[in-house]
Amino acid sequence: MHNEKNLTRRNFVGAALVGGMGVAATSFLAGCSSAPAASDTQGANQEAWDEETDVIVVGSGGAGLAAAVEAAGAGVGVIVLEKTNIIGGDSTLCDGILGGWGTKLAKAQGIDVSADDVYNWFMGHPEWYGPKDPEVARLLADKSGETIDWLQEIGVPFVEEVAPRFGYTELPVIHQVDGKGAEMIRILKENAEGAGAIIETETAATKLIANDEGRVIGVAASSKKGDKRIKANKGVVMATGSYAGSPSMLAQLNAESAHLLPGSNPGATGDGLAMAMVIGAYTARAAELPLMSSLAGVESGSIVNWNYYERLHGLWLDANGERFFNEETNYENPTGHRAIVRKQNEQGKQVVAFIGTTPELEAVLAMRPIEWATGETVEEVAEMVGLDGAQVKATVDRFNSLCETGQADDFGRPAEFMIPLTGPFYAAPISVSTSVTMGGFRTNTDAQALKLMAPTKEGSLTAPIAGLYAAGVVCEWNCAAGATVLCAVTLGRIAGQNAAKEEPAA
Repeated sequence: MHNEKNLTRRNFVGAALVGGMGVAATSFLAGCSSAPAASDTQGANQEAWDEETDVIVVGSGGAGLAAAVEAAGAGVGVIVLEKTNIIGGDSTLCDGILGGWGTKLAKAQGIDVSADDVYNWFMGHPEWYGPKDPEVARLLADKSGETIDWLQEIGVPFVEEVAPRFGYTELPVIHQVDGKGAEMIRILKENAEGAGAIIETETAATKLIANDEGRVIGVAASSKKGDKRIKANKGVVMATGSYAGSPSMLAQLNAESAHLLPGSNPGATGDGLAMAMVIGAYTARAAELPLMSSLAGVESGSIVNWNYYERLHGLWLDANGERFFNEETNYENPTGHRAIVRKQNEQGKQVVAFIGTTPELEAVLAMRPIEWATGETVEEVAEMVGLDGAQVKATVDRFNSLCETGQADDFGRPAEFMIPLTGPFYAAPISVSTSVTMGGFRTNTDAQALKLMAPTKEGSLTAPIAGLYAAGVVCEWNCAAGATVLCAVTLGRIAGQNAAKEEPAA
């Protein structure tokens, strides 16, 4: 048995997509040698195994590596399968933002936030991110600080300041990894391998293998060296990430997502979710719109992630050159992104960002050029991006008059953001992309993947799938913006701990 530049998901996603648009037609099982077939129940024990270990972790992002660290640290054999040649998945591209309470860093600053505060943050605004599983959300909130302290203890460096960041929450709970996601993944990988886990890259899991009783006992996989079957004596942890990298799967699960730009991680194609659905895993919220980013200037390479790092005050214009929504909607509030993508779908072309020269723009221009359509008059800039100059001039004049007279905005824009547009003017199409999907495995608080059952007298409608665990964004969204990685690592740790405790399959 054998045991250069900083790129982040949010500031790089648009540029990555420009070069990757040709991948848009790939199937959601890209990277696998074959589509997931029905589980091997008949004769599952009759075929020879090519490899054997105790715990198989599928996926090497934050959730998968956390599971590997915990399982290998418990003294069991661990193999991590990664279908790409890059360790870390979405986690290596993220900003390293983790929201938690009661940490050593927070206590050193005298910050007083409770588990209840974090739980309420997670559960707040169901109209934004949909309903959450209260038991799983409670677990994630309770353990959020513990997870951050654990990461720090194993060597992940954090920026000392704990505070609200990027508008995610008013709570002083946001911790940021010094070196962002890439540094966190480097340390997790180092710890996993140091504990004895073996990481096999360019090895794609293609099928879950279950025995006659329905217990998951291994996986089929494909690599450049050929196909193989790997036995898991204790369990399999699915940490394969989202399906944000697959345009076809996004469109299949939600028609409104048909024209979204896929995420910057081409390996996030929903393989694990599809494989588990074949053996009866219960998935929730998979048809919901994913988390989105509104990126102006993708085509020119001068990308502004609207209202995230760089808040540029301007207007969103439809194909008629008219406004349609409050352009100052916070980045983490999905209603703005949804309004843009729905308008895009309705009119069959992109929405346009139209901005004037403001101190915020001048600050950006001092750091880097904005290579958008630009000019001294509204009309000339409007026509550069295919809009009717006279109509856009009327729209801008209407907005400027509201700003100057102090009247209420037509779309509820807050008074502090009623800033008149003055030249030079800039304009660029807005593209909507996604990096994190909302739906996936339903798990319990032990990170066990669940199957849906018929109602019983006790009222239980779900039961664990023996030998199968799940963690990370392959699971349904049960946290809040700013806590995605935190929750992936938390549930990953639990999955690794519990898989390692399993009795070996007969």
